[in-house]
Amino acid sequence: ELVGRTSRGGDSVCARAFQAAVGCVNTARGAVAWTQPASGAEGIHGDGDAVFGTESNGSVVAWNRANGTRLWATDWLKHRKLTAPLLLGRSVVVGDDSGLVHLLSRADGSPLNRVATDGSGIAAAPAVASDTLVVVTKSGAVYGFRPE
Repeated sequence: ELVGRTSRGGDSVCARAFQAAVGCVNTARGAVAWTQPASGAEGIHGDGDAVFGTESNGSVVAWNRANGTRLWATDWLKHRKLTAPLLLGRSVVVGDDSGLVHLLSRADGSPLNRVATDGSGIAAAPAVASDTLVVVTKSGAVYGFRPE
């Protein structure tokens, strides 16, 4: 069972199977390119080089899009209920259940910034509209941020 958003880059489409794996298929050949075990229930996001996901335990992981090797993983947000990630410029953006929005380095997962909302928890994966990062909280508030 596939969950959340997928990621497409050229002929590669990547997705998450609920609490089982993340993988990519080559749509031109109709073949599985790779799969890696991954325990998560949220979608993924990525670009032509990498795929990013959050695990059920709060880890954030990056995989090489071409072959599935793990590029990095960070436990900096461990034990927080995280949203699916959003790749935005040099950042991987995730929200958590305390209403914080975290910006991690896409290169190594190190923390870049953190912004607060109303504390009710982030309801869905962050999105981008034009040059604005948009998040919605569980209390129904909509926030727009313009990260550098």
